Amino acid sequence: MSRQIRRRIRWGRVAAAVIGGALAVTLLTGAYSGDQMLVETVYTVREGDTLRDISERFLPLNTGGRRYILEFEEGIVELNPELWENRGSIYPGQKIRINYWVKE
Repeated sequence: MSRQIRRRIRWGRVAAAVIGGALAVTLLTGAYSGDQMLVETVYTVREGDTLRDISERFLPLNTGGRRYILEFEEGIVELNPELWENRGSIYPGQKIRINYWVKE
């Protein structure tokens, strides 16, 4: 087999992998295409809470499309600049903002 044919086969495989990956992401993310409403809330951290606990508590409320726990947790950190500065450390009494989407 010539070098040019092998190169075309290799690029064909790369293209198929990229297209397949994009299709899989679209299908598996559970994107909801209907009307959605952004809910913004403020949560007061309680003794013993972790970012993961808080994410697990609020993630089921996100009905506007599938989100994964790590993505939701990262979203909380992004909304609260003090969490960036403290490397995600939280303390009782701290107020943190949380956003999620719900179907209308």
